[in-house]
Amino acid sequence: MMKQIFRQIKSREYKTLSSHIFSETDLKILGELINSNPNRNAIVKNLINELPKFNRNFDWNVGSIIQHVNVEVIIKTLNTLKNPNLYNSIGLTWSLGEFKNTDRAIIDFLYNVIKYATNSDAWWRAAFSIENLGLEEAVNLLKMSLKTSSFKNLDFYLNNIKDKKSIISILILSNVDNIQKHIYPRIKEKFLNAKDDLSIINCCWLIGRLKLIDKEIYKKLLTLISHKNYELKYYTFFALQNNATEALRPILEKSLLDSDPLIRKMATRGLISIGNEKSLIILDKVLYKETEESVIGELSKAIYYLKNPSNRTRLIIEKKSFRNENGMISDESDKWYHDPSIYYAFSEAEDPENICFSLVQNKIKNLKIRNPIDIATGTGRMLWQIIDKVSFSGTLYALDASEQMCTFLKKAIKRERKFTDRIKVVNTTIRQAKLHIKKKSNFIISSFGFPSKISNDNLCHKELKTIYNLLDDDGLFFTIGWDETFNDDLNKMWFKFIPDKITAFDFEEWRQKRSAMISSPRNCRLKWFKKGILVPLQFSSLKEASYVMGYLFGRDAAQYVINNCKVEWSMSLGITCNTKKNLSQIIKSL
Repeated sequence: MMKQIFRQIKSREYKTLSSHIFSETDLKILGELINSNPNRNAIVKNLINELPKFNRNFDWNVGSIIQHVNVEVIIKTLNTLKNPNLYNSIGLTWSLGEFKNTDRAIIDFLYNVIKYATNSDAWWRAAFSIENLGLEEAVNLLKMSLKTSSFKNLDFYLNNIKDKKSIISILILSNVDNIQKHIYPRIKEKFLNAKDDLSIINCCWLIGRLKLIDKEIYKKLLTLISHKNYELKYYTFFALQNNATEALRPILEKSLLDSDPLIRKMATRGLISIGNEKSLIILDKVLYKETEESVIGELSKAIYYLKNPSNRTRLIIEKKSFRNENGMISDESDKWYHDPSIYYAFSEAEDPENICFSLVQNKIKNLKIRNPIDIATGTGRMLWQIIDKVSFSGTLYALDASEQMCTFLKKAIKRERKFTDRIKVVNTTIRQAKLHIKKKSNFIISSFGFPSKISNDNLCHKELKTIYNLLDDDGLFFTIGWDETFNDDLNKMWFKFIPDKITAFDFEEWRQKRSAMISSPRNCRLKWFKKGILVPLQFSSLKEASYVMGYLFGRDAAQYVINNCKVEWSMSLGITCNTKKNLSQIIKSL
């Protein structure tokens, strides 16, 4: 039958190829027949040029055929293409990622699909092909491509679940609360009741990505494993492998013997997710008999993941780091700040040699410190610096608006037995500080805590007045934080992984817009003491880095950290220093 269809293809008759989606095995045969034909360049060019004229079946079939054709033929064809409608081909964009070839023609075509495609499925496929080529992580690339868009509300995207851009928009708008209360019940209802395959496919992907599994969803997923829709089978396995449990292991092991290579690959990935060494016996046997190269690669990787200690460690790190889709730092309620263990690890990794505090220490060396105040103390990193390096009289005040931080710090002080009679931890906002502190201080400092919300001009000015009222006549007020150029590695992480409201095409545009949002140092007209202080954020291990950065910046950031074994980022910091007289002048001018 395949020889007959090949004759039709040579004659540019594509009716049969449009009738239904053929199996991967049949399409591989067609690809090999094209490869062996001396007219292959013309055949391939004709197939690709016809893509915009035919249906989804034709598009998928051609894409699957193309992946088995000599890559040089494809590259030559891409260099001659001029029809922009080809950017909407799902099959073509998918197949280009299967070659593992980073020729400029392939890369340019895929990025152009993301930029110009009106078909969201092609846009989607292009990103995953780019990921397959080892260039970028797909989901984050799709999120980034929407950074120049204005978003509608979550319900709009949940009501338009067939559109792949709706899926990514749901991810961007998701947080810990709305996943549980809103997204999960809506996706479940749609998945269990939808009649059209496309809605079910997209629900499967979200179930896998956001781990929305329950007994009813799991039961239906099992019924879809043998579905006649090839694409739906793929996404069913995606949902299962990302929610893989020991109960699923027998089903996945059985699927290793499926006639379809793609199903065998997906089953292998699912066994990696489960992480049970018991699967090694069958994986070894299947690898010996496997003939498909792409499946051999997956099987080899799985065996190493389950057998090799370093890969098993990486698997454990991945499982613990992929808990938050967007990262808690993107939550405007500041929930990320409420976990002392995360904040402690982050603050301890920041400027580990304490260069910033050393500069402050030199500035105050001739000042007889009275009643020092650490504003927004967090887990006490700055507090310990003051205790260890500064002579002071009176009481050392540690202020924080988070009850959890204050509890953590009180326990740490008790454990360390550090001047417990001279330290007072106060759970208060900056504005309410005057109610708790009756003594004047001549040394007030805040590291990344003042102002509490830099975008709120009114709050900034009120908090500055509070600092003025707490400061003695000979006092100095210091802040340590960004130098407000936002030009460092950590801000690149923010741009890349945090779905904020700044629309920008690249990092340079983003950082300039972010900097322009702040009218003066700390948005309070403070005076710079030092700028451009380049210090590292330096974690002690990959495990710590992936866990903290994953918690703060989301699962894509954690994956980036793990893939690159990254434990260090640069931070460009600045220190402000103002006298009480300075503050008086600023307040009068506001």
